[in-house]
Amino acid sequence: MIQVVSGKRVVRGDGVTNKVCDGAVKGGRGFLAGSVRSFLLMACVGLAGCQASNLGDGLDGAGNSNVAPVSSSAYGSGPVTVTMLLPTDAALRKKAADIADGARLALDDLGAGQLTIDFQASSSSSGQAVSKVQAATAAGTKLIIGPATNTEVSQIIKGTSLPRPPVLALVANNSAGGTQIWPLYGDAIDSALEGVGVAVAAKQKNIVVVHEAGFPAENLLRLREGIRLKGGNTIGFVPYPVSGINLQSAFAKGKVVFSKANTIVLLGGGEAIGQVIDILAAGDLGQSIATAIATSLIPEEIYKRPSAQGLMVAIPSTSSVGVISERFKAKFGRTPSYDAAIGYDSIAIAAGLVRSGGPDAITVANLTSTQGFRAATGLFRFRPDGRIERRMVVHRIENGSLKVIQEEGEGF
Repeated sequence: MIQVVSGKRVVRGDGVTNKVCDGAVKGGRGFLAGSVRSFLLMACVGLAGCQASNLGDGLDGAGNSNVAPVSSSAYGSGPVTVTMLLPTDAALRKKAADIADGARLALDDLGAGQLTIDFQASSSSSGQAVSKVQAATAAGTKLIIGPATNTEVSQIIKGTSLPRPPVLALVANNSAGGTQIWPLYGDAIDSALEGVGVAVAAKQKNIVVVHEAGFPAENLLRLREGIRLKGGNTIGFVPYPVSGINLQSAFAKGKVVFSKANTIVLLGGGEAIGQVIDILAAGDLGQSIATAIATSLIPEEIYKRPSAQGLMVAIPSTSSVGVISERFKAKFGRTPSYDAAIGYDSIAIAAGLVRSGGPDAITVANLTSTQGFRAATGLFRFRPDGRIERRMVVHRIENGSLKVIQEEGEGF
């Protein structure tokens, strides 16, 4: 194990297993009533024991219109270049600025004297993503971080070919899939599957998926395959109208499916989600259902809803962001956002590989190590199929807030 940052211990072993089973079968009053090479990319010298802090909104909550666009520039003086493609779009300025600042801090912490970041800024609609990747490849860059939109990722997939550096795109899982291109953000399917793992461990293996009509078929297939790999059985899929109109009728059509299930996975987070939870929590559709799993899509205000008590929700770990928080605030004058932590991790990965294996260590084989990486945004690994697998912390909603029932663990 290469330790580039010191961090905090997490719970493991039988204690976690016991909590998992309790969390799956004991609900609150509401929904469940009555029923590589292990890289440790956590903190620099002197930060052991830092307490986790809440994530900031980025740039002190400033709106995108108040944030100056990032500009093309270089940061650092090391021999290994990492190219970062960032958007100048008005709607993405805050995200881009936070990612860039997180990357700068990571270079200061972990890559000084070894890395140079080549920031390349452009509008996501400019069509420059392909040419920028080609130019970076010709210049000898070892890793490309970005772009930040699905459209540009698609352009790179179609418009470039190997050999080129690996690409860590600043997008969510459901839009990845190119050769040697991986997303850095997880998505609702990752969240759902963490909850499924808890349910299966508690012998609640027969699963019905309730989802918004129009939910991408690719992601539903990915969920079904993930349920199978976790040891579960997908009984069926029940769609509901995003508008919330005729919800009772939509769910009545799936009554047979509900009767065969003991776990619900709820995919959705739009305006109708509160009504959906109310209906499903009433218990009229599936008396055998003992476990209900929502995802990171549901808004926090839903946590206060009486019918939501007992829902399981898995969200990305933010506790390790605490190990960079004070230095980030000292350097940039604000609390790091999740985007800033993503920017930090992207450079920390590169720095860790170069520190351990030299200037040519940023390879597909090292990036796709099955043991993965532990960094400011938690535990994750890049899969050979072009996706990121992120472990998350599983919670249960109790009394309007989240209670941890399973930590993300120490490995895959």
